[in-house]
Amino acid sequence: MDQNIVVKALKGISYYLNKSEKRYAFFTFLLLLLASILDVFGLASLVPVIMAASTPSLISSNKYLAYVYEALNFQSEKLFLIFLIVGIFVFFLLKNMFTTWISYKQVKFTSEIAIKIINRQFTKYSNLPFWHFANEGSAKLVNNVLNVPQFFVNGVIRPTFTLLSEVTIILVIILGILIYQPVLFVILIGVLGPSAILTYQLLKKRSAHIGFQLNALRPISYGILSNTFNGFVELKLANKIGDFRNQFVSAQKKTQELEARSYLFSLIPLKIIEMVAILGVVTIFLYSIIIEGSSSLVAIVGLFAAAAYRLMPSVNRLLTSMVTLKQSEIAITELMVFEEFGQPLIGNNSDRPIKFEKEIVFKELSFSFPESRRSTINKINLTIKKGEKVGIIGSSGSGKTTLMNILLRFYVEQKGNILIDGEPLTEENKLSWYDIVSYVKQDTFLMESSIQDNITLGDKHVDQSRLQYAIEQASLKGFVESLPEGVHSLIGERGAKLSGGQKQRIGIARALYKNTQVLVLDEATSALDTNTEREVSEAIDRLSQTDITIFIIAHRITTLRDCDRIFEMDKGRIVSERSYEDVIKEVV
Repeated sequence: MDQNIVVKALKGISYYLNKSEKRYAFFTFLLLLLASILDVFGLASLVPVIMAASTPSLISSNKYLAYVYEALNFQSEKLFLIFLIVGIFVFFLLKNMFTTWISYKQVKFTSEIAIKIINRQFTKYSNLPFWHFANEGSAKLVNNVLNVPQFFVNGVIRPTFTLLSEVTIILVIILGILIYQPVLFVILIGVLGPSAILTYQLLKKRSAHIGFQLNALRPISYGILSNTFNGFVELKLANKIGDFRNQFVSAQKKTQELEARSYLFSLIPLKIIEMVAILGVVTIFLYSIIIEGSSSLVAIVGLFAAAAYRLMPSVNRLLTSMVTLKQSEIAITELMVFEEFGQPLIGNNSDRPIKFEKEIVFKELSFSFPESRRSTINKINLTIKKGEKVGIIGSSGSGKTTLMNILLRFYVEQKGNILIDGEPLTEENKLSWYDIVSYVKQDTFLMESSIQDNITLGDKHVDQSRLQYAIEQASLKGFVESLPEGVHSLIGERGAKLSGGQKQRIGIARALYKNTQVLVLDEATSALDTNTEREVSEAIDRLSQTDITIFIIAHRITTLRDCDRIFEMDKGRIVSERSYEDVIKEVV
């Protein structure tokens, strides 16, 4: 038995169980142990019945059978044998009902653990720092949140329970055989032991390799599908759908070949065990003929058949569980990745809430990306009063979006800090900060749902007055009223039924519904035509009449018309501060 993979699996499972769940797991193991004892009892009960059927005189010579025969006042050996057979059948019926109930409890328990792990994975990956999140890619994120936990449950937790159960059954049966028939014990150990060990040694490395390859291939397939459907129009016009289909089919071909090989490996232990059973029967025949004599042949073959009835399937399931554990070993490793982000984000909103009434101060703010030698943000000092509308311009790579990502806490500064009315932004007050800040980017996030759901982000109890205010301020009122279903109209996947301007204005309405106090507009109009930009600018103009503090990143100068100040960035620094009129003069 590969001690490493078993210990690793047990440690992996234990990591996700609290004290009460560990107690329940132990209770489940005790039930499995009881079921094992009942299995052995059932196996042992077959032996006297087989022997009595082959030698009826044994009923009177065996003290246990004779006692039962006389206690129940049987007058016929035939009727007594019928009674024994019916009794055995009823016992096995009740035993199997009991073991089925245990299996149900076990499966239910593992399902609850699966949900717990999926929840933790979702929390972990939603807590990732932004650069980790971007580097992983959506296909791998989906695989790690949804498939890896299922892989862990089906390939580690359930096989581990099966393995412990079958090990217990095998040990109890072997012990019983050792006490009852030592010679048969030697035969079974001599035949089963080496064959089981050799079978596992043959399959373990191959199975581990399959698990590793499957885990690598699944995100590739998801990524190709995602790219195909997200870029359907462009790929269709470029006549590239066929190429993407071929890539997907090629990845799936490799996946299916590995799945087929995995299935084949799961069948191999059964075939080997069957051959071992035949070898055992042959060995018993030879043993009975050469050493014991033919008179005991029927009894020994009967004993071996009874042992094989329960022992061989257990050995098969034991080997299959070990092979499955080895194949799923990668799931244990994958679940430990980014484990430091596995705890839910906890904001101390009640003790240290963020109050924004005066100003936002960027103080000696510096930031560089991991493994980057150059500072992306270099000693930024900036004070923005509440209600100001600030424009930020600069060439690509000058640090505009990075500076806003620090303000939004997607990145954390290495030096300096951001002060809100003198209070530094930290992990402790991040959730409180999120309550008052909003972000509208070039490609606004839209769900395949209604306008209302996209503005409220799925609020179950919608504040209708606030919703109407947000729609009006975002210049969406006329558009919404023109729709038959109003705010309940579906917008299609990623807003397929909306124009570019309507998408952006929904993003603005979302910020207003939230009662945001700080709004970041990142290239919100850069992808729009002139007429559509005018529609979005109208919504931004309305915001200028509120006390919302607005940061606008823009290449189109006209978007900055209502800004109180405009800052130019270059190489991570603020290099100038100008008015809108100064910028226009420079452009002209």
